[in-house]
Amino acid sequence: EVDLEIVEYTLSLKARLRGDVRGYWIPLPASASSFVWRRFGGPKIERFVGGIDVVHGTNFVLPPSSSPRVISVHDLSFLNDPGRSRNSTGQFDRSVRDAVDSGATVHTISEYVAQEIRDRYAAKDVRVVYPGVQPHVVSRQPASQKQTLVAVGATQRRKGLLDLVDAFELIARLNEEVELQIVGPPGDGEDELAQSIKGLPGFIQSRVHRIGFVERQQRDQLISDATILVHPSYYEGFGFPVLEAMSMGTPVLTTTGGAIPEIAGDAALKVHPGDIDAMADALSELLANEELLGAFTEAGLDRARKFTWTDTAQGISDLYSSLL
Repeated sequence: EVDLEIVEYTLSLKARLRGDVRGYWIPLPASASSFVWRRFGGPKIERFVGGIDVVHGTNFVLPPSSSPRVISVHDLSFLNDPGRSRNSTGQFDRSVRDAVDSGATVHTISEYVAQEIRDRYAAKDVRVVYPGVQPHVVSRQPASQKQTLVAVGATQRRKGLLDLVDAFELIARLNEEVELQIVGPPGDGEDELAQSIKGLPGFIQSRVHRIGFVERQQRDQLISDATILVHPSYYEGFGFPVLEAMSMGTPVLTTTGGAIPEIAGDAALKVHPGDIDAMADALSELLANEELLGAFTEAGLDRARKFTWTDTAQGISDLYSSLL
């Protein structure tokens, strides 16, 4: 066992510190502190929070310290996401490079991203600790004759939602019972998505439901009640919606983008990102085959059980211990 005390710090007045850990607010905005710490190499974090054994920057900002340091890099989407500005891309890129060049250990959440980090930054110490998925107990609503596809998450361009709408049009012309729900807050691809839906024939457009942000309980219910969760992303560092759906017994159709094959294993049906015809064919195959849907339900439940927050906590604890 490890005697672990967490000292939490934040650079934002809007952040909420947990009540069960020692917390500090550092009176510097994140952008200013990053500049000062990068340019001058100080002040060290110990000046604000006292003595510590390991410093862990969980969101790109890694303060100087006399102790071992860890930076979490969940993915490198900032390098290839068309929705990001050049300024923010450069800022994230510099933060990771500065941390690596100064000898920090990099924590990430998949082997795929770990290799990306090694390739781009020549990082020598990269550790993978998978996140977990919370076991979900959601009562499925009585099945209707409708078949529902659901996609969840912010409407970012890299999520492939335009491809999903195009694939849905192909399916819906032949299947009058299928509907599509797109659930999540607006992102950089919201306008294009709205135009794509608007361009559908009326008898298909009426079966596409753009549901915005909903609370977690309603989101989970929508996933649980769906016939299939579709996650058509071009790039993921992990792919939480895939595992969340699996944990609820909802079959998954996704892509080979980024780390998704590593996380989904053989428990999801996968197509290449951007292959609209293959997506439509795969969805049609699933919708027409109850036995296949059942097989992916069982495989998904087994797969989701392999990712627990207990294992995540142990992995992070082991990482810290190895640096002392």
